[in-house]
Amino acid sequence: MREINFCPFCDAPQHKILLCKGDVFFCKECSKFFELKEIELKCPKCESSNIVKSDFPAPNGEAAFQCNDCKKTLSASEFLKANKIK
Repeated sequence: MREINFCPFCDAPQHKILLCKGDVFFCKECSKFFELKEIELKCPKCESSNIVKSDFPAPNGEAAFQCNDCKKTLSASEFLKANKIK
């Protein structure tokens, strides 16, 4: 895993972040534990995980994601909903 440059909660710099175990970190500034890990989301049409951010926004203005395999494009909210992410 690459290094963490700041706390995602309080923006404390890297030297305030303590790696506890595995992917669990502790911020000495705001006293919060957090976990950092990659999640793999899949295209709802072809089940590929080869997803990229589209250069163009969705019609509603939000970010859009496109499957590099089947070329299906969905808005961010549709893509996350299809992958059962709240």
